[in-house]
Amino acid sequence: MEINEKNVIMYLRKSRADDSAQQVCEVLAKHELQLQDYAVREFGKKISEEHICREVVSGETIDDRPVMKKVLHMLESQIYAGVLVIEPQRLSRGDLLDCGRVINTFRYTNTAVITPTKIYNLCDEYDRRFFEMELMRGNDYLEYSKRIMNRGRMASVKQGNYIASVRPFGYNKIIAGSGKDKFHTLEIKQEEADVVKMIFDLYVNKGYGFAKIAKILDSGSVKPLKSDNWSPYSINSILSNPVYIGKIRWNIRKTVKIWKDEKILKTRPFNHNNDEIIMADGKHEAIIDEKIFYEAQKKRGSISREKKDVTLKNPFAGIMVCGRCGAAMIMKKYTDKRNKNNKDATYILCSRQSVCHTKSVKYSKISEIIKDSLLCILPEFEIDMSVCRQKENCIDVAIDSILNNIHLMKKKDERQKDAYENGIYSKEEYKLRNEELQSQIKKAEEMVENERERQKELLLYKEKKLYFNDCIKLIDNQNIDAAKMNHFLKSFISKIEYYDNSFNDMNKYNLKIYLKI
Repeated sequence: MEINEKNVIMYLRKSRADDSAQQVCEVLAKHELQLQDYAVREFGKKISEEHICREVVSGETIDDRPVMKKVLHMLESQIYAGVLVIEPQRLSRGDLLDCGRVINTFRYTNTAVITPTKIYNLCDEYDRRFFEMELMRGNDYLEYSKRIMNRGRMASVKQGNYIASVRPFGYNKIIAGSGKDKFHTLEIKQEEADVVKMIFDLYVNKGYGFAKIAKILDSGSVKPLKSDNWSPYSINSILSNPVYIGKIRWNIRKTVKIWKDEKILKTRPFNHNNDEIIMADGKHEAIIDEKIFYEAQKKRGSISREKKDVTLKNPFAGIMVCGRCGAAMIMKKYTDKRNKNNKDATYILCSRQSVCHTKSVKYSKISEIIKDSLLCILPEFEIDMSVCRQKENCIDVAIDSILNNIHLMKKKDERQKDAYENGIYSKEEYKLRNEELQSQIKKAEEMVENERERQKELLLYKEKKLYFNDCIKLIDNQNIDAAKMNHFLKSFISKIEYYDNSFNDMNKYNLKIYLKI
């Protein structure tokens, strides 16, 4: 395919390797100008705006870069002849897995990598080898840059600077000093600092728990940083943060990469290795007296906690959410003290009920509603099944017809060969006729494969329908384990939204069920 301005994608990315003194827009504009100059010089015209893909991200992997994923997906259409970039490393500075993904996409879509200095044809062995070296060189530089940056962060923390991206509640993040002596630190935000002092006072001196403190703060005007309401978790975070006594703590939650489901996942577990945690005297002013702070830590550590039973009890865990606030619906068991037998009752309620005020519902009632809702969907399945049977018949007829045509074309192929061997066709005439016939046979075989794929989809749908029936029956089964029920429900339900329509007595509870099938 001839390369021109109409079939080339321009990919621009700002990464951490660029000059940190330059703004994002400056870097992208600089690279775009260079690439457009190249396009005018080589193609006679600039690359149009709809063929320009811009990305501002320093993601190490392709999965962290949505625009790059979009570019690779666009190449699969095979209507593009090349991707124009400032250098090969802009496509990937990831590991061998990502490099292979980039190389294979360009190689098997026959797409060129175009840079101002060289055009890489990855179908060519030497170009491919040189391109691989360029990508790995970028990966080596990335790893080196990360080590240098991490070393700089550690040094800055030990000097008492505040380098985290999010300010702690009670402080504003500021830049102090001038010139080369500039550093990031914290400045007390008085209104929030008073709330921090109240939290420590309520916990240490009044003996209130996290939940009760959160409820008291919700009645005030000061909100937490990232939500509209206080939670026990946010109270605990403040009580355990040494920043309030003028300290800087680093590496308490270190990013760890794990391999799961054939992907690299990032997690941030609490670091229990004290040797890696850095604690330094900060350059900011303390809000809390050290004596009160350590009394709070002593109290937090002295509260004995019984080991919880981690066995899954709620079959709707990870599926059902509150339609009003989006929080998870949880299961709780209550004892009805008004009943002489102290009979237990199990309820499903919003985990943020104190905030959104969604009314709870008995587990038996919600199970009945879900079952009724799913049963209402069954007739739709029956209609679809009749359509499936009609489609199956049509597909069978289509496959038989195409296979018959293929058989006739192969017979014709044999006759052409005989005619060539008997001297009826010249070599050129035979080649011309046979190429056209082979192309027709190939297209027919592809049509058969497509029809068989449709057959598989219909078969899968039928299996899902049978599975759907089994799952409905399981909801009534009192003996089935909650974890097993949860597994079955998650296999065909992506989400259930629960609404409390207490204003409507005819329909007190309402559910929205989102199916995967």
